[in-house]
Amino acid sequence: MAGRGKEEEGYSVEAQENMGVALEQFKESLIPIGSEEANKNVFATIKIMIKGVRRRLVDLGNVDAPEGPLKIQLMIFNKEHIPLVIEQLKEEGFKPRTDAGSQYVKVDVPPPTRLQLMDVASDVDRRTKSCVGTLNKIRSNTAIRITKAVENEFIDQRTAGMANKKIEKTFSKYEVDAVKTGMLKKIDILGKWFSPENDQEKDLFVKIKKKEQSKQEN
Repeated sequence: MAGRGKEEEGYSVEAQENMGVALEQFKESLIPIGSEEANKNVFATIKIMIKGVRRRLVDLGNVDAPEGPLKIQLMIFNKEHIPLVIEQLKEEGFKPRTDAGSQYVKVDVPPPTRLQLMDVASDVDRRTKSCVGTLNKIRSNTAIRITKAVENEFIDQRTAGMANKKIEKTFSKYEVDAVKTGMLKKIDILGKWFSPENDQEKDLFVKIKKKEQSKQEN
């Protein structure tokens, strides 16, 4: 089996496909994240006294914002809890409202603070690091498989070298893509409060700004 042709080397192709899937999943996970997350997070900290036990509001119902980030809608599972929820929300400084017999409590909230938005941006950072970690794992696992393939004479050293080069190139490309995607999401969330956190983000930020500038000039 020694010396199989490079066209039969499927390790780099498989790694590229797996990295592509990981990157797409990461991008999809960022779609719902935005300023409304910051407002919904506020309700995660509220607790209601139910029969002598402090329960988290998020355990008593769903928190959603179907009409926009400043219009929070709570769907309370047990209608009997609604008066207690409304009472607690008023104590927290909100002005909740509900219709008779409805399971929904509606609350208008102010725009999120910088601190709340920073918390959401941190979540984007965590997801970005997780994606890069997944890409790295695919790279290293494939490298181990290639080494074993050479040892078992499934592929020759030259083919293995070419496969590893392809994987390195793909990893570098997708890593930059992941960091850029995460950064663009943070810019979208933080707006004027965004600032690059490391050298890689600084370089990408400069490139993005230059691209925007050239678009405006054209």
